Amino acid sequence: MMKVQIAKIRRSGVRTAWEIAEDGAVNRRRYTLCLTFPKRVMDAAEVGTVWNVDGIIKTHTFKAGEHEITEHYMKVKKSEFLRPAGELLVRWVAANIEGVGEVKARRLVRQFPDLDQRVREKDVGALSSVAGVSAESAHAIIEKWPSESFYAALEWLQKSKLPLSLAQSLARVYDDPVQTISEDPLILTAFGVSFQDTLKLIKRTRLDVPESRILAAVAEQVAIRFCAETGSTVVSKDCIVRGSASICETIDLKPEGITDAALKHGALLQVENGYQSLGAAIQERTVGRFLTKCNERFQGAGSLFAAWEKDLTDGQIDVALKSFEASLPFSMTAEQREAVIGAVKSPVSLISGGAGTGKTTILLAILSVYDQLSSGLAQYQLALSGRAAQRMAESTGREAKTIAKFISDHLGDNKKAVEEHVLLVIDEASMVDLISAYKIVGLLPYASRIIMLGDVAQLPPVGGGLIFHAAMDSALPIFNLTQVKRQGEQSGIHQLATAVREGRMDRALLNSASGDTRYLAESSHEALLKEYVKTNNPADCIVLTPVRKGTLGVTEINKLIQAQYDEFQPPELCYKHPELEWIPWITSNGATIRLSDRIMVTRNDYEADIRNGDLGEITEVYGSPQDGVYGLMNIDGKIVDITDDTIESIDLGYAITIHKSQGSQWPKCILLLPKYASRMVDQSLLYTAITRPSEELVLMGDSALIESAIKKGNSASKRLTNIGSLLS
Repeated sequence: MMKVQIAKIRRSGVRTAWEIAEDGAVNRRRYTLCLTFPKRVMDAAEVGTVWNVDGIIKTHTFKAGEHEITEHYMKVKKSEFLRPAGELLVRWVAANIEGVGEVKARRLVRQFPDLDQRVREKDVGALSSVAGVSAESAHAIIEKWPSESFYAALEWLQKSKLPLSLAQSLARVYDDPVQTISEDPLILTAFGVSFQDTLKLIKRTRLDVPESRILAAVAEQVAIRFCAETGSTVVSKDCIVRGSASICETIDLKPEGITDAALKHGALLQVENGYQSLGAAIQERTVGRFLTKCNERFQGAGSLFAAWEKDLTDGQIDVALKSFEASLPFSMTAEQREAVIGAVKSPVSLISGGAGTGKTTILLAILSVYDQLSSGLAQYQLALSGRAAQRMAESTGREAKTIAKFISDHLGDNKKAVEEHVLLVIDEASMVDLISAYKIVGLLPYASRIIMLGDVAQLPPVGGGLIFHAAMDSALPIFNLTQVKRQGEQSGIHQLATAVREGRMDRALLNSASGDTRYLAESSHEALLKEYVKTNNPADCIVLTPVRKGTLGVTEINKLIQAQYDEFQPPELCYKHPELEWIPWITSNGATIRLSDRIMVTRNDYEADIRNGDLGEITEVYGSPQDGVYGLMNIDGKIVDITDDTIESIDLGYAITIHKSQGSQWPKCILLLPKYASRMVDQSLLYTAITRPSEELVLMGDSALIESAIKKGNSASKRLTNIGSLLS
């Protein structure tokens, strides 16, 4: 076998590595050594880790522009993790500890032959006595240093042929993971090991596991699978019995008493309408109790900063609201005024309404009243997507951030705590999943005031749970908006949206008398391009589709629209490849990006202040790197450098999925209805798409999808949860 140390990890997952000699020195090779590890090993093959590997090495030569590159590729068949020592340990420290390069790492290893013991004793004084190693670096070394339990777990996982990436998780949870697993190997399923692989391990190692424990694990697997597929947090007894029958048959067990076994071993908990996993039960109970507790909080309780609440009267709210209304060019409706007054009076409130019912106006009014009447009240505006947060900030003139950013800012060691008296506003609340809600309430103080705005007819959460929908049927203060403000009653978009929201199909509405809604049965690429180019400014038009793949999916449509500009030969965005020098950037979807292309941000980058779902345009591409910058992009009005980090966060954005569009609005939307996507389109997805345009909606494709989506109803109504009983 060959001893190697991982040098780099490429975006493709391929590891480049140094070949290591017996003395720890690097054997120089003519060609770069590239390794592809088996899936169960890959996550553990981090930069700096040391391995014995075996496999057939093949030579791979390819051309990139004018360059011919040759590399050696090994498909690893056998692998063994090794503890780094000597020069190998030097390189591990240099690769994994920020601010400690090879020189400082070498000093550490030479000065302390017992470095492992010093780190485990958390001897910051000794570590920082080494020249150039600060106390901060010493703490970082101690924090990242692998524990003995990690090595023990890793060795056991290697022998058991299980994913090595589990070692870190097991070591964090258990002091002696090997002993714990030996006593109850079925806990591995909680760490992502499949039930079948766990059973094979039990059989192979001849561990004595009670039959009732195996039945409990079967029930837990059925529940997890059901909840993952449906977004539910509760599973019925009938579903557990039916789902477990085939599994029990394969392992020669009878499913009788399976729910009793699950309760006995703590695999599931019984709730009002079925059974829940322990994790889902804790999360729902935490969220439900917090919202109820906040709603029942007495005025002025929980913080000295909340003292203003004690003097709050209806008359004060009315005066403050009239002051805000005086700044408007129109009059607020009675239901809007009721929602504002109720939301200010109530510590927790929900405001629900269809598209265009004036939720933004109401939010502005609420914030204005709070500004006039409260003191010491910190305010946070949150939305699930970056695009929605950007719209929220633009609409209110105040900072808004994604839920992920809020959690990142406040969750963890050395993070700033949320103020003791806060107003938290969550937009597009119907899309907030249980885990996100659980993390948010875990950060909030008792003296919190919470406003959730949303529309139950729009998309439910991508993740599990159904917080907003359940709360809308609870005893919490709820304000429903019905009068449309964004589009008039004669608007074809409004009429079609209302019909879909109410579960009605009226073909006459597909081509409105006002001309703002049109339906085209043809959805060929030629017909789509013909419709797309009618818009003078590409930023004013978006193509929406329910799917990413296929002829009418996001990937193909983006390339199609981009290609219409080929005749202008726009320069391509290039980057500095470590080996090939200056070459065109290729996205994960196989597309190049060029000057003036519409783009979408695909992941959060808080340093660059760009967020998943943000849209923009490439405004400059450079002919060579300029201080590490390859070009510029305009993201929602903000100029952002294109660097090694940000370039990986963008893709073409002429077309996006309907899910990505929620919380955003465009003058014109082209909605594609591919026949092959019929299983994916339900009432909520269709309604969300129809309510995105402000001026013009063009539907293209199979109109049968509209009928089938309406018949399916809102998928949220089929989810089973227990949060509603906790909010009663």
